[in-house]
Amino acid sequence: MTDIRAKLSGRWRPGRSWCGPAIGVLLCLQAVSTALGGADDPAVRFLKPRNRATALGQTSIRLFVSVPEGAAVDSVEIRVDGRLHTRLAAPPWEVDWHAGDEGSAHTLEAVLRLVDGRETSTRIRTSPLQVNLIERVDLVNLYLVVRDGSGGYVTDLTDTDFKIVEDGVEQSIERFTATHKPLRVGIVLDSSRSMLKEQRLEKAKKAALEFLDILKPGDEGTVVNFNDYVHVTQNFSSKKELLARAIQDAFPSGGTALYDAVWKSSSLLEDFDGRRVMVLLSDGRDESSSGFEPGSLHTLDESLEQALRSEVMIFPIGLGKDLDRTYVRRWEGLSGRSNVDTSTSLADVLQRLADNTGGRAVMSSSAGKLKKAFEEIADDLRHQYSIAYVSTNPVRDGKWRELRVQVPSRPLEVVTRTGYYARKPSKKDRASR
Repeated sequence: MTDIRAKLSGRWRPGRSWCGPAIGVLLCLQAVSTALGGADDPAVRFLKPRNRATALGQTSIRLFVSVPEGAAVDSVEIRVDGRLHTRLAAPPWEVDWHAGDEGSAHTLEAVLRLVDGRETSTRIRTSPLQVNLIERVDLVNLYLVVRDGSGGYVTDLTDTDFKIVEDGVEQSIERFTATHKPLRVGIVLDSSRSMLKEQRLEKAKKAALEFLDILKPGDEGTVVNFNDYVHVTQNFSSKKELLARAIQDAFPSGGTALYDAVWKSSSLLEDFDGRRVMVLLSDGRDESSSGFEPGSLHTLDESLEQALRSEVMIFPIGLGKDLDRTYVRRWEGLSGRSNVDTSTSLADVLQRLADNTGGRAVMSSSAGKLKKAFEEIADDLRHQYSIAYVSTNPVRDGKWRELRVQVPSRPLEVVTRTGYYARKPSKKDRASR
């Protein structure tokens, strides 16, 4: 039996399952038959999910793998919608995948590579939910961090502990999990000339490189630099080496288009089923290189609205000293552009971005504090609850709805976004009426 297992997996190890859990005796016998028959070609196929099935929420991807006698498996690569999800080197050929909460269609591909260079692949497509079911899964998704009075994380809560109120009306929780959904993170670096002070940019780059370690299989990152303009220096990728190179290549010049950077980065993060996170490193000032006008075309309010519409959590890290005593400037003839008054500090601006989107703002005046700031953000992301509900207000009017989430039975702090913008009807919705 040991020889048969070795033929099937190419890398069988005693004590490890080679067929995947709960596949069944009949399927295992079929696999044994294939191996004993001396098939000339490697084969891989999806056992779960099935082709044209609907995938929603946490889903298991399970594969059947067969290799010719004497051959060895190098890897099995699983791609979702063209992006690498994970790479397996040995059985069981199974991995978890979060298919999102929208019931969208996805393309899954499995590529089997052998040590001798041979390769084969298979592809399936999951089906979207039918149009008449979309309203039932039009979920409002929230990510929460809960702390006790000493600031420690509270991780033992269940769905019955939470109370969600939308515009004064209590809501019923449909889904609840402490299992982390995939992460799409934008690392947004201020590369303006002001970042030359105290070597702020170099310190920020070093800490950002360490932050990449939190990315897990299925996560993606992008790198955005901004000075007078906003530059996407690395598109979304799961390859940490590409993200690291883009971070290292940042250099300081020009002014600071802070609000434009928040607006564009939020737009980039929008189209993703999972946690959308922006890590923003800046001194909080928005001004041109001349110092006589704003640096952005968008205002603070406009950029914050875009982040909320895109359901992005912003984690700002304020770089520099005395940000709480450095105030927003009022531009001559452009008093309406800032949307904030001159009593608002740069720290207040960054705090507002965090508070409204459910993130955390950390002010950092030294390299040591900067490293700690990234560690605190990573800790928050590791200790999030995920809650989803269907609003009792079915109107798709695009308007703001205020949210309040509590744990009534205990004096705990719940950190999440302060509200959301209701969806507007899509073209497909309008056409079906």
